[in-house]
Amino acid sequence: MKLIVNNLAFAYNEQAPLWQNVSFTLNKGEVMTILGSNGIGKTTLLRTLIGFFKPLAGGDVRLITDEGDEYTPYENQKEFTAQIGYVPQVQNTAYSFLVRDYVVMGRAPHLGVFTKPKQKDYELIDEVLNDLGIYHLRNRSFNTLSGGQQRQAVIARAIVQQPQLVIMDEPTNHLDYGNQFRVLHMVQKLSQRGIAVILTTHMPDQAFYLGSKTAILKPDGLEVGDVRDVLTESALEEIYNLKIKLLYLPEQQRTICVPY
Repeated sequence: MKLIVNNLAFAYNEQAPLWQNVSFTLNKGEVMTILGSNGIGKTTLLRTLIGFFKPLAGGDVRLITDEGDEYTPYENQKEFTAQIGYVPQVQNTAYSFLVRDYVVMGRAPHLGVFTKPKQKDYELIDEVLNDLGIYHLRNRSFNTLSGGQQRQAVIARAIVQQPQLVIMDEPTNHLDYGNQFRVLHMVQKLSQRGIAVILTTHMPDQAFYLGSKTAILKPDGLEVGDVRDVLTESALEEIYNLKIKLLYLPEQQRTICVPY
C-alpha cells in the first residue's frame, strides 16, 4: 500500500486557503502523527484525504493498494473508501445498536448485500474489543456508553474492516489515561500487521511514544519527517505558544514534553 498526496490546498467558498502545499507519501505499515494548533484545519485535511471535501485545483490524492490497484477519492470513491477505516472525532447513531452489532458493520465491505456475518467475523470483533479493553461492553447498547467508550467502539469498527489504511481524528480524545495507551498500542499493532495509520493529536508525547513519522500542519504547508527532527522545542513552542522542554528518558529510550 502507498498513499501519495501531492500539493493539496483547501479553502471554504471563496476564502483564502485554510492550508496549502500539503504533500507526503505514506507507505505500507507506516504511522504518521499530525499536530497543529486549534483551528488550523487538521480535521479538514483528514476529510479531504478521504474525499469528503474536494481540494483546490491541482491537488491530488492517490492510493495504490497491495494488489497494485490505484484509486483516487474523487474518481473511485467507493473503491477508495473500501480500503480506508475512518475514525471521526464525533460519531452519532440514531439507533440503539448493541456494541457488537455496531462494530460488525465495519465488516460490510467483506460481506455481500444479503450475507450474514460468520463466526470468523465475530471472532475478529471479539479480538479487537478485547485489545481495546471493551470486550465486557459487547452486549451494551452503544447509546448508553460514555463518550470515551463510544470512541473505543468507533475505533473497533474501523479496525475490523481490515483496511489497508486507518485514518483517526484525535482517537484518544475523551479517553482516560489507560485507554489512551490501549489505543496507541493498537496503532502499533496495526503498523506491525502492515496497516498504515494517520492520526491527529494535540499531545506531542503520543508522537514520541509511537516514534513515528510526524507532521506539523501550518497554513503554508505540512512539515513532515522523523519525530525527533520535526518536534523540536522551538517548533512546539510556536504551535502552542508555550515554553516547552524536551527531556530524554534513557531507561525508557523515549522523549517526553514538559511545559514550564
